[in-house]
Amino acid sequence: MEPGNDDIHRHITHGTRNTNAIATEIIDDHHKLPMKFDIHFLPARYGDSIWIEYGTDQTHRILIDGGTKGTKADMLKFIKALPEDQRHFELMVVTHIDRDHIEGILALLEQETLGFKVDDFWFNGWEHLPEDEDEQLGPVQGERLTAAILRHQLPWNKAFAKKAVVIPASGPLPEIVLPGGMHLTLLSPLIKNLAELRPVWAKEVKDAGLVPGFGARPVVVAEEDEEQLGILPDVNALNAEDFHEDEAEANGSSIAFLGSFGGKTVFFGGDAFPGVVLGSLNRLSGDKAKIDLVKLSHHASAHNTSPELIEKFDCNRYMISTNGSNYHHPAAVTVARVIKRGGHAVHLYFNYKSADNKVWDSRTLKQKHGYKAFFPASGKSGIKISLI
Repeated sequence: MEPGNDDIHRHITHGTRNTNAIATEIIDDHHKLPMKFDIHFLPARYGDSIWIEYGTDQTHRILIDGGTKGTKADMLKFIKALPEDQRHFELMVVTHIDRDHIEGILALLEQETLGFKVDDFWFNGWEHLPEDEDEQLGPVQGERLTAAILRHQLPWNKAFAKKAVVIPASGPLPEIVLPGGMHLTLLSPLIKNLAELRPVWAKEVKDAGLVPGFGARPVVVAEEDEEQLGILPDVNALNAEDFHEDEAEANGSSIAFLGSFGGKTVFFGGDAFPGVVLGSLNRLSGDKAKIDLVKLSHHASAHNTSPELIEKFDCNRYMISTNGSNYHHPAAVTVARVIKRGGHAVHLYFNYKSADNKVWDSRTLKQKHGYKAFFPASGKSGIKISLI
């Protein structure tokens, strides 16, 4: 890893080791009390699983998504590393029903006993989708995540009065302050995004492995294209390509929000549509959005991070969560746009080093385009970023 000279670089920890071993108390010179805002991007295969620790004196925790089924083991390592009286989450979020976000959480919740407590669980299930009086489709019977939430009596969308986690079409955006002072501002989805998901709900929950008896499908790892591995991408040409926005209903339903603590703000993009996120950020301010770290939506796919959204961010630090299997993420065109439009001296962070992203560690590319790239240590996966 290349040396950096600001907090977010000095306090990066690679790998997924025991939480007690990697947790360090970092003192912000501007505060008298010790504070932390640590984000662990777990090795969630081609999905997302984000473990957040924040607080002053006392540590509070948030878990966003659970990656594919195998990520359950990584989450359990973190949970079991905590003293029993600290196995508690202020918030768990399943951003949407794609299997690379939901499987690990589902495996965690389908245990007979959880061994941890959750103050609020955000997930938009069938009952939160707007009704259409003319439709004939009904909820998938026994949909597994809903069943697990109800069986363990988890507080479900408590901050939204048990209704959908959704932003209004106009007016102020929902803002929630969690215990310990974490401030969340919801950016996605719109109610219309949930309405568009309803007609295809049955197909989506089946594809996500949420139907009883369907089970989780094996991860298919695509073969590397050896002819492309030695070719450096033309960053300028890629940056100039036209952008076409994602239209997948499940991605459109994704929960996305800003998380702010201790004067630092992070964008957690899920797989949200860039147009919805940009519209929300414009509702907050006509100026650029001051962000300290952007978790790129949909693993930096080609259709979820528009040039306009990148230019809206006042940020030069971007996180990409994927091992590249199945879909060859990140898309070169998205990384190129971030490098060219993402502020001065862009810093890219990856929770894996893979055949699909290692090209961005090219000394030639980094020198030519003035960016830095950070990967886990050799043989490791997962990355921790400390903002304070």
